[in-house]
Amino acid sequence: MIRAAVLLLHILMIISLPSCFALSPLFLIGPLWGKLLWVMGSPMVFILAYVLVAGLLSLPHQRAIVPGRFPRTLDHPLYFHRRLYGLCWTAVYYCTPIYFVCLSVPLFKKGLFRLFGYRGDTDFTIYPDTWVRDLPLLSIGKGAYISNRATIGTNVVLRNGMLVVDRVTIGANAVIGHLVLLAPGTSVGDNAEVGVSTALALSVQVGSNAKIGPCSDIDNGVRIGSNAVVGSAVYLGPRTTVFPHARVASGVSLPSRSIVHAAGEGCTIG
Repeated sequence: MIRAAVLLLHILMIISLPSCFALSPLFLIGPLWGKLLWVMGSPMVFILAYVLVAGLLSLPHQRAIVPGRFPRTLDHPLYFHRRLYGLCWTAVYYCTPIYFVCLSVPLFKKGLFRLFGYRGDTDFTIYPDTWVRDLPLLSIGKGAYISNRATIGTNVVLRNGMLVVDRVTIGANAVIGHLVLLAPGTSVGDNAEVGVSTALALSVQVGSNAKIGPCSDIDNGVRIGSNAVVGSAVYLGPRTTVFPHARVASGVSLPSRSIVHAAGEGCTIG
């Protein structure tokens, strides 16, 4: 009951306090021209106050944004604080006009991400419908491009009620295509490219300058070396290793623990 009340209090503060900041000066400003000027500027005041209130409320809960496995129950202290952090972040994320304004102005974008615990470079491209959460667990390199409707999944729910949480790293100048799915523990190297509608499962590692074609499924624990090329509509089974400079032809399906050697050296299965 107490935990539910705390959740409700967070929601009320995020909604009500920015409104007070934006509207209350109208009762204090005397001249009509002053009221008109404030009305013109009040939307920006509301946006800044909304982000600031949500971000400040998230600060005590950022210590719970750590890798691990947790039961999805409010009785677990880490998950309870994750819920409160998530509430504060999604209050901004799902309020698309506010989030859009923040992403459009570099100074606002940097302030927003820093406020919610992100510590990496902020000179990257991301869109309002790119799913991100758990900002303290994200590392995105300078110049990276993350397409709209991509999912940067730092957490995933298991059927047994557990939650898996891990870091996601995207290197400098990497390109994450439209509708790409990145699972917890994924790392994409500098200048690498992940094609549209491709899914990278848990703990997949993609080396620098590697390229993965569209509509591919890369299963848990796969390692793709630097400068390797994986074609379109490829399936790589769990724990498969693709050596640096190796090539995987389009349409190939490899079982678990396969090894793809450098060009001309063939493929080892099992």
